[in-house]
Amino acid sequence: MSIPGCSAPLARPCRAVCEGFDMTGAPVTVHGTGLLARCLQHETDHLDGLLYIDRLSAAARRVVLDEHAQRQNASACPGEAAADSPVATGWDAGWRR
Repeated sequence: MSIPGCSAPLARPCRAVCEGFDMTGAPVTVHGTGLLARCLQHETDHLDGLLYIDRLSAAARRVVLDEHAQRQNASACPGEAAADSPVATGWDAGWRR
């Protein structure tokens, strides 16, 4: 999951087509509907550097991030600074040190 333990409704088209290449370089096309279409779009977003929360409204994104921060703070080890979490300091702050 993009944000473990948190979710929000997100409208997506009910059909998707992904094109690419297999391991031998041969072209591949995958057509998906329903859940497969949602999965294809979700994973394609990751390839483009997006999380599902990037597609939410600002208000919905804030709710998800606040819920995630509360979960992170509740599960923090004693002595661990909650402010060091990626949600509290920016999604990539902890990874670029």
